[in-house]
Amino acid sequence: MTEVRIKDVTKYFDDVKGVDAANISIKDGEFFTLLGPSGCGKTTLLRTLVGFHRQEEGDIFFDEQCINDVPTYQRNIGMVFQSYSIFPHMSVFENVAYGLRARKVPKSEIKSRVMEALEMVELAELKDRQPAKMSGGQQQRIALARAIVIHPGLLLMDEPLSNLDAKLRLKMRADIRSLQKELGITTLYVTHDQEEALAVSDRIAVLNKGKIQQIGRPHEIYLTPKNKFVANFIGSTNFLDAKVKKVDTGEMGVEVEGQVYHASINRTAVGEVIYSVRPEQVKINRENHYQGPFVDGIITSASFLGEKAEYMVELTRTKTKIQVHEHAVHYNLLMKEGDAVQLYLNPEEAVIFSEDGEEALNIHDNDRAYLETV
Repeated sequence: MTEVRIKDVTKYFDDVKGVDAANISIKDGEFFTLLGPSGCGKTTLLRTLVGFHRQEEGDIFFDEQCINDVPTYQRNIGMVFQSYSIFPHMSVFENVAYGLRARKVPKSEIKSRVMEALEMVELAELKDRQPAKMSGGQQQRIALARAIVIHPGLLLMDEPLSNLDAKLRLKMRADIRSLQKELGITTLYVTHDQEEALAVSDRIAVLNKGKIQQIGRPHEIYLTPKNKFVANFIGSTNFLDAKVKKVDTGEMGVEVEGQVYHASINRTAVGEVIYSVRPEQVKINRENHYQGPFVDGIITSASFLGEKAEYMVELTRTKTKIQVHEHAVHYNLLMKEGDAVQLYLNPEEAVIFSEDGEEALNIHDNDRAYLETV
């Protein structure tokens, strides 16, 4: 398969940087995802990798070969896009065989390779069907089979599940991940869906305004975001205004909602900071289960969602509203609107950002050592 190295790649559209000095190394056989909001540059970077765009700065390598000037058709890439790009006048078999015929693969080999690919995507029995009479999920499987049948060194997928309904997306993402692991194809996947990225990826690059914000494994991106943008984009989180009250050796006292929490930091920080804690990391002090300090609040809404309860809590001191999630809570224990609660804003699970949100102040090497075991 193929190792990919993107080195200092910048792509301009007039005076705007669609991609800004991107540096990414993708390992042989890795499932790597570009994640970010619409317009962040992820599709531009993918299209540059394909050869549809030519970068103004930087280099792209497949293994040890610089492919800047290699035309798209010689890059040995399989592609699956949001629009299925299926030929409606061809059968399923002919759609999948198209790339092999274009590469002048011998007829004797085409049938076996097409049927092997269709078996992998569970469409072998529908090889003679017309795509127009098939569901969106089946059409996307045709596109996937067409991409893998050519035995690409690199598989590129741009929002491949966006046109599918929610239930089918869950099945297709599991199938894609399973197939990728079976084949060992180096895969670059583009999506704006955070849950999808967390579910399928070996590693993720989070982009914003053309610039890579963070690269890491899914749990690292979620648990130790490098800045406020990443924390806010991946999942849900609460941001609370806070202030460093005192600095001791390797520790600081952070005042949040009138209470002081202690947290180790990787450099001395003073003044205003942002205290970020995810809803599932905010603990409701039921029956004095936790040791404080606690923040007082009133529940303004409560929803029971089966595996978890979701609360919106208005904090008493500042009237700030935060989200709180309790997992595996029995319906009889569900708290109600108007209930008073004490909340523990666990400093061991919170991320403390600089006032501008550009830097996490409490991400340590020992955090990363812990993540290696997760």
